[in-house]
Amino acid sequence: MYTVSLQSAGQEDILRVGTKAFHLGQLVKENFRVPQGFIITSNALARFMIENHLEEKMWEATVPAEIEHDIASAYERLKVETNESDLSVAVRSSSAAEDLDGASFAGQYESILNVKDFPHLMESVKMCWSSLFSDRVKQYAQQKKIAAEKFPMAVLIQRCIEADVSGVVFSMNPVTENKEEIVINASYGLGEAIVSGMVTPDSFLVSKQLAYIHRDLGGKEMKLVYGQKGVKEVETTSEEQKCFCLKDEQLLSLVSETKKMEAFYQHPVDIEFAIKADHIYILQVRPVTTRGGQD
Repeated sequence: MYTVSLQSAGQEDILRVGTKAFHLGQLVKENFRVPQGFIITSNALARFMIENHLEEKMWEATVPAEIEHDIASAYERLKVETNESDLSVAVRSSSAAEDLDGASFAGQYESILNVKDFPHLMESVKMCWSSLFSDRVKQYAQQKKIAAEKFPMAVLIQRCIEADVSGVVFSMNPVTENKEEIVINASYGLGEAIVSGMVTPDSFLVSKQLAYIHRDLGGKEMKLVYGQKGVKEVETTSEEQKCFCLKDEQLLSLVSETKKMEAFYQHPVDIEFAIKADHIYILQVRPVTTRGGQD
């Protein structure tokens, strides 16, 4: 009632699962490699707030037992599906407001990585819910003249990928608007280091027909990796800094996957990816629009 498998998310109402989960659910059906997971639907937040007579203050409130039970069941199923008893998950907001044309709320909400037990999971879910009412979101909504409360929030729970390399791909050049070029920014470790501006990534400019590939070596000064709980910063070695983080085969595979996704959506896309043991995982896909940040 309050959870939906990621495999089913692409057939759900987008207001129920949010755009992030909706698009990833579509990619699962198209056989793209997406980390396994489930969605806590937006009606769980609505029920939680009604049950506790809340408007905005929710941190001390109790999640209704039937919602917590539903989340616990979905969490246990995910452990079975992934065959990981010590499962690490990412808890990420999935709102229908995240990909609005010209007013993306992406990056305005909370994301919590490397969550390893159920109490931390429930705490992280409430952090995502609370972020819907943060001053940052309110100010952004006022600036864009949008009623953010009209876009309910779901929460996406996915298996964490302990990435060797992560990054962002644009299926068109976002600077020149050349639709025949793909731009890839990549660095070691988790992609949050790139989207938050913590590192200077390697950059790749690739012709869709592979007529040319331009490479620009970035500093890659550090990388984010998973700690015992959450993430930690690790300094990259001089050898890592001197080398491009993407091998040629990985680069060509990314270009191929990007072209397939653009063909499926029939418009330029902005993709977040992670690579682990040469497997490419798609973490997010959205239209190329005015970027309000990442989450």
